[in-house]
Amino acid sequence: MKLRLDSGEDAEACSFDGVVLTVLSPRAFAPGAPIRFSATAGGDARSFEGRTIGSKRVDDAHFEVRLRLVNLRRVDRELLAGRIGS
Repeated sequence: MKLRLDSGEDAEACSFDGVVLTVLSPRAFAPGAPIRFSATAGGDARSFEGRTIGSKRVDDAHFEVRLRLVNLRRVDRELLAGRIGS
């Protein structure tokens, strides 16, 4: 699932286990840093917020960022689980 970070960069959601979302991002984030992003699903843009658990470099241009989503509504959790999964 394609994501748009509030900083204007594009990212890709890789996995979601119901609690932790793993994102492929063009930049790293410090542990505990807030991340805001939007995702478009079914023509409807939805906003999300999370806190970084950790980041690690996967290649020269990308980082795997793990984050815990905050203020997540049940319908959004189900959407992410259905679109991304584990």
